[in-house]
Amino acid sequence: MGAESGARARTTKKTGFVYINPAKRKPSQYEEITLHTQWDPRNFAVAGWFNLDKNGQPPWREDATLLKASDWWEYRDPNAEWFRPFVKRQADIGRSIEQTIAGAKRAKTCAAFDASWTEFLQTHYAAYRFAEYGLFLILCQAQREAGSDVVAQPMIFQSVEKDRHAQDITLYCMELESQIEGFSDARAKGTWMDAPEWQGLRRVTEYLLACRDWGEIYLVVNCLLEPLVSSLICRELILRNAPRHGDVITSVIAQAAESCRENSTASTKAFVELLLKQAPEHNLAVIKTWFEKWLPLIEQAAQDITPLFATLDLCNTDGNAALNTVKTDFNNFIADLGLSSIIEAGA
Repeated sequence: MGAESGARARTTKKTGFVYINPAKRKPSQYEEITLHTQWDPRNFAVAGWFNLDKNGQPPWREDATLLKASDWWEYRDPNAEWFRPFVKRQADIGRSIEQTIAGAKRAKTCAAFDASWTEFLQTHYAAYRFAEYGLFLILCQAQREAGSDVVAQPMIFQSVEKDRHAQDITLYCMELESQIEGFSDARAKGTWMDAPEWQGLRRVTEYLLACRDWGEIYLVVNCLLEPLVSSLICRELILRNAPRHGDVITSVIAQAAESCRENSTASTKAFVELLLKQAPEHNLAVIKTWFEKWLPLIEQAAQDITPLFATLDLCNTDGNAALNTVKTDFNNFIADLGLSSIIEAGA
């Protein structure tokens, strides 16, 4: 009896990570797995840093961003995603794309694509992968310097999603080479490097690659570039027009990217809420400066994309109308973030 009582006591004993301050009454699995895996003297590394670089700098520094927060570990990603569910979601996306391609091959639908759409796919759509791969590299830089593990994790996932999308485009183009006679994406790199429609986005991509403020990178990508340019390309240009030109596969790939963007938007909103809660005046001033610098470049990049709509024979709208739709959604998004006053002041 004594042994049984002891066993019951051991199995009913309260367990958990007592050093975690949960957002709700009990820590979630997301919090238990994510919080404080990145050590820091500001939380539990009471002995200080033990692995300084050759310049005497620690792995994570307060001056890695102009943004301020009293506690970066207070952030919670509303998606509450950690590695295993993230990998499962990516695998589900991959399977949906593979099944769609397999179905299209059986029905031989690729050969029926409109000619203007085929030309668009092998030049401009294929070039889009360079922009997405650029964002993968950009977000890798941001997550490395981010102020805490919970802040960095959505950046890591978003960067991997950008790399996956770039690879999805590449693999799809390889598949089309076997399905459409004469199809080749050999001109894609030259299109990205030289075509006027892509130079605004290439400029922004290269400037962001040179940026070293992780907060600036994250907010510019998710508050400006994604809603204004990525939405214009992926949603308005590709997702809406692919079915009209006989292409069901590209719609699935684009929808997967849009679904990932929805997750990133939710993560960004929670991040902005943290900034405006912990140091509102300082952070608003910093964000205003960044938006004034980046918004004109990104608006020009979006405008540069609009002529691509006219290259599609069965396009249901013109580029300027699509851009106006995106701008309306952007203004609503900025208002939802509580940053409208910054945009209006900088306009």
